[in-house]
Amino acid sequence: MHVSEYRNLIYEKRADEKVAIITFNRPEARNAMSVAMLKEFNDALHRAAEDPEVWSIIVTGAGDKAFCSGGDAKEFLANVEAGKISEIERFNRFNLDVWRFMEKMRKPIIAAVNGFCNVEVIQAVDLVVASQNAKFGLPEVTIGVSPGAGITVRIPRFLSKYWAKYLLFTGDWISAEEAYRLGFVNKVVPHEKLMEEALALARRINKNAPLAVGATKACVNLGGEMPVDEGMEYQLKESISMFYTEDLKEGIRARFYEKREPQFKGR
Repeated sequence: MHVSEYRNLIYEKRADEKVAIITFNRPEARNAMSVAMLKEFNDALHRAAEDPEVWSIIVTGAGDKAFCSGGDAKEFLANVEAGKISEIERFNRFNLDVWRFMEKMRKPIIAAVNGFCNVEVIQAVDLVVASQNAKFGLPEVTIGVSPGAGITVRIPRFLSKYWAKYLLFTGDWISAEEAYRLGFVNKVVPHEKLMEEALALARRINKNAPLAVGATKACVNLGGEMPVDEGMEYQLKESISMFYTEDLKEGIRARFYEKREPQFKGR
């Protein structure tokens, strides 16, 4: 196990499980996304993406009160009062870049959500495991601003437009069970088992060939946004590319001939 120190988050690599855990670490501020934390989050994501020993990523929040409550309101107010609206625009543009990178990254990202969670922060993850204590919402309109980091584009893609507008227009917080019923939470678990369940999901995914998982993610996230014919061609190209990998040969031999679990290498 290797833990690297940041000022606003914790990066933990569990090489034996092929998992990186990124923990937002500003519990005193409900893990609000400051400029500094966003920069560190971006750095940690790139670090995990470039590490061949990391096959999947878990993102969570320190403490019991919040996963991440959204942008840091104190920073926003300071910039507004100083007339530095351009700094807020710069922050939101950087946010967009981070979400795009998460979508394009060929490694699955699991959010382990505890406490309050601004849905904008999980819009680009792949899977969500939530504590029974989790609350989900988009409270921007309650403080006089519309969302500025991409959620109005993405939320109708994983939620009906009517429920999307309900969350966006009311700013209400909903329970983990309600989020599960609406389809943007995969599993609701007891609070004390949150990380255990998230790690179990990561281990389950990591039993599979990482190149195939990455290609499948790309087909859903990128190919799914293309016109149907282009998307199908993209899917075919990705699928055919797997036939050149060592992992595919290992998978066929292990599953069909040797009747054992494959030992994938990511090659």
